[in-house]
Amino acid sequence: MRRVSIVLPDEVYQLLEEAARRTGITNRSRLVSDAVVSHYSSFIDREGFYAGALVVFYDHSRGETVYAVVDAQHSFADIVRSNAHMHVSEEKCAEVLAVMGRGERILDLIAALRKVSGVVSVQHSLVRVG
Repeated sequence: MRRVSIVLPDEVYQLLEEAARRTGITNRSRLVSDAVVSHYSSFIDREGFYAGALVVFYDHSRGETVYAVVDAQHSFADIVRSNAHMHVSEEKCAEVLAVMGRGERILDLIAALRKVSGVVSVQHSLVRVG
């Protein structure tokens, strides 16, 4: 374990204090460590192997959007393991895709989904497994 000293702007320190209050984690080192790991995990190495989930939020009232999201899943059947569909509102849906594969394929799937007209956002939570 290493000891590191950091200087935070007052606004960022207040966010750290708020995170401690909300989570009940009083160890500031643990909070900062978790934040670094979380931020680092948002980077996908093209050569790495990952397992996790993509969350696709989109407007289902546009019929072509639904078909394009499904088509993308079929085009990446080698990495999409399963999916769950949620009706968020009359117009909006969320699709959760369980994925596993090389970072390059996952990045390509994310790019393909983000190009679909009607897709509001694509977010990921992935763990590097190789």
